[in-house]
Amino acid sequence: MITTVTVNTAIDKTYIVENFGLNGVFRVQRVMAQAGGKGLNVARVVKALGEEVVATGFIGGYNGMFIKECLVAEGLNGDFVTIGGESRICLNVLDPAGRSQTELLEPGPEITAQEAEKLKEKVRSLARLSQVVTLSGSLARGLPPDYYAQIIKIVHREGAKVILDSSGEALKEGLKAGPYMVKPNLQEAESLAGKRLADEEARKEFLRGLLGAGVKVAVLSLGEAGALFGTVGGFFRVVPPGVQTVNTVGCGDAFVAGFAVGLARGQGIKQAVRLGTAAAAASAASWKAGECRREQIPELELNVQVFEV
Repeated sequence: MITTVTVNTAIDKTYIVENFGLNGVFRVQRVMAQAGGKGLNVARVVKALGEEVVATGFIGGYNGMFIKECLVAEGLNGDFVTIGGESRICLNVLDPAGRSQTELLEPGPEITAQEAEKLKEKVRSLARLSQVVTLSGSLARGLPPDYYAQIIKIVHREGAKVILDSSGEALKEGLKAGPYMVKPNLQEAESLAGKRLADEEARKEFLRGLLGAGVKVAVLSLGEAGALFGTVGGFFRVVPPGVQTVNTVGCGDAFVAGFAVGLARGQGIKQAVRLGTAAAAASAASWKAGECRREQIPELELNVQVFEV
């Protein structure tokens, strides 16, 4: 089983708007709303790939009720901590004509110390049944910067592997607990490093630092250009298959899901990276964030290139 943790769940609304811009009035051509937050995108793709998954995190208010109803409609197993605050709404405006993408992300509710402890106990019980636990997204307000690090230590004690996909202080502090895999994008990596990572050698040096901190698989996401990842066995470049990209929101989550599925199935790291890359490509070709159809995966996976650098 795979457990996904989302501490800042959301209703993800996608608007399709032709010729969107500032200081105007625009008619929305199409609206899509779904349960969101990075960990829920991960759970959605894990389920699409055929593995058992439970999504946990915080939900609250009327938005939380909608999130729960969406998960039930999708057949996704949810085991959440209910909070006093209202779960957030995040907007993604896609303009097919201008080929632009604009995101508006609400900050979300503030979590109390008691609510934070309840989720830690929830994760502890789920980790006992899981091969992999994923921690995705920003920390909700009220949580300490080392909250992910606290959860990672709990999961380690229960014998599961942890994938951490976050940024800023949450990532910096989380690294101290030694997650199995991390996946910053280039912007997040440069922020963590405190400098530009303009070439491959600089990027490999950054990954060496992550491996030295106890990470077993360090992935640097490069968007449509693929990824660079490092392990004790060396460094590898990943070239994704070509697809018609329509929505990049959720692609990183799909990668995490595919990698987690590979780990849960006992695959080697390279094969897990291939599966994650194929899932990300499938998500990029869908209007919905984090959508992935299982029948797309075999051909996409065959066209993922992984070579040592």
